[in-house]
Amino acid sequence: MTLFVQLAAAEPVTKIVTIYQPNGGAHMARIDYFDPESASPDIVRALEGKKKINIFRMIANSDGAGAEVLALGQKLSHGSSLDHVDREIVILRVGYLSVASYEIKQHTAVARRVGLSDDKIHAVGEYPDTSFEFNDAERDLIAFTDAVVKETTPPEDVFRRVEGRYNRSQIVELVLLIGFYMMVSRVMNTFEIDLETGPAETFKF
Repeated sequence: MTLFVQLAAAEPVTKIVTIYQPNGGAHMARIDYFDPESASPDIVRALEGKKKINIFRMIANSDGAGAEVLALGQKLSHGSSLDHVDREIVILRVGYLSVASYEIKQHTAVARRVGLSDDKIHAVGEYPDTSFEFNDAERDLIAFTDAVVKETTPPEDVFRRVEGRYNRSQIVELVLLIGFYMMVSRVMNTFEIDLETGPAETFKF
């Protein structure tokens, strides 16, 4: 059946998202998570030291591309040249547009760590139906993200305003960031990845 839920009560996000409970029971992903005993050396190296979160465990099922996808995610998250707040606004916005409850939950925590207030995190999902006062640069960033997700490309005026704030490397990275989290959101939703309920340990092989 389909169950409509809010994020945990402690979360500021009130947008309704959908999770699935096959056969009316406890939620389980559509396919099994990867088996560490049969993982390829490339996957083992890619996971070493990472948190045991379910999106990593699902991507690791792909022997052919999993290691590279995990490496790209690491680079875009921790080696990004974008401002940390800008990065999390974009990721959260993609999560909302994709109705990806897992992504929203994970990056609500990250967004708080880099300084976004609960009100701002909430407003990213509700924009433009929010009283929160984003600045001009943030409104342009959201408009850019929305256009790439919905239309594949932003209109010229939005593109030029964002281009005026980023160098060439950063604006290309911005589009890569949007595309990456669109992809990851679809992995989360297609395989109905379970939301974690507690702290995650790290992979140690």
